[in-house]
Amino acid sequence: MTATDPVARMVEMAQWWSTAPVDTARSGRTPHRVVFRQNKSAVRYFPAPGGARHAPLFVSMPLINTWTVFDLLPGQSVVEALTLAGVPVYLLDWGRPGPEDRDQSLGDIIDGVLVRSMRRATRHARDAGTLAPRAALDALGYCVGGTFLSVALARNPRLARRLALLAAPIDFHRSERLSTWADPETFPLDALVDGLGNFPAALMRGSFALLKPTSQVGKHKALWDRWERPGFPQTWAALERWSGDNVDFPGEAYREYVRRCYFDNALMAGGWVLDGRPVDLSQGTAPALAIAASGDHIAPAAAAFGLERAWGGPVQTRTLRGGHVGVCVQKTDRPDGLASALLDWARSGGGPA
Repeated sequence: MTATDPVARMVEMAQWWSTAPVDTARSGRTPHRVVFRQNKSAVRYFPAPGGARHAPLFVSMPLINTWTVFDLLPGQSVVEALTLAGVPVYLLDWGRPGPEDRDQSLGDIIDGVLVRSMRRATRHARDAGTLAPRAALDALGYCVGGTFLSVALARNPRLARRLALLAAPIDFHRSERLSTWADPETFPLDALVDGLGNFPAALMRGSFALLKPTSQVGKHKALWDRWERPGFPQTWAALERWSGDNVDFPGEAYREYVRRCYFDNALMAGGWVLDGRPVDLSQGTAPALAIAASGDHIAPAAAAFGLERAWGGPVQTRTLRGGHVGVCVQKTDRPDGLASALLDWARSGGGPA
């Protein structure tokens, strides 16, 4: 890309758009295989090509997006960077719920899918020889996948050796605009779930766009301004395809999630009973790392760092430069980026468990 003249740049961009770059963008290219399936979900195993040098890592992704934001493009892939550094990765892909999943509860998702997937990943790692017979995986949760992971590990403390949460809200009443919107006096939660079943991906996408109304213009301005930066148009197209590919949220699970987390702020205030068992983060004992993104408007640092006040084990905090999504897709060789932070954390845990 060399067009410094605005007219020449417009011509180049028009030619680029004619190739349908967003539709043809392809992510998720790091070699892996599925080692466990349950309903629509799958555990994807990314082996370390040079052999395991660190403990295997289980990753809980958000339910409302596809998993490929962690494997966007070569050189901008969290899982690629981890595996090349000797960290085998087990990633939970929640799949795409259909209308038949509208009655799936939050207990089904956390105690059923998430906990069972972690146990299957643990079994696989032990069979593969990357995890000692009585050892536990390390665990990482991103966004709401991290929120659910914290609940799972508080209820099952031996499932993971250590815990890292990335941009995962814990103190939901400090989620700024989202917590203002999710007010029980004005947000028609029951009417939405009763009428729609699953919370639709399109409605979710539109709601997040309204959090930053100028973002749609801003992203196209960024493409124009950075057109000549090597690789930027390809990154832009891949991220545009990912961000337009949201996933429905199972209806009953969404109802309980919003009511307990946004309405009641129950991870901080207590009083939440899920499938007959209390949700109490103070029962979590694994050493934890809470990572926030400096420009995050979905899970700001105040919401993510609520883990310090709620978690039973020791908690460290770290803030990385970037936004809620952008922090995941930075060049992996950035010394101040997410991949480097996660590799520092992996190395601090010693060799294979």
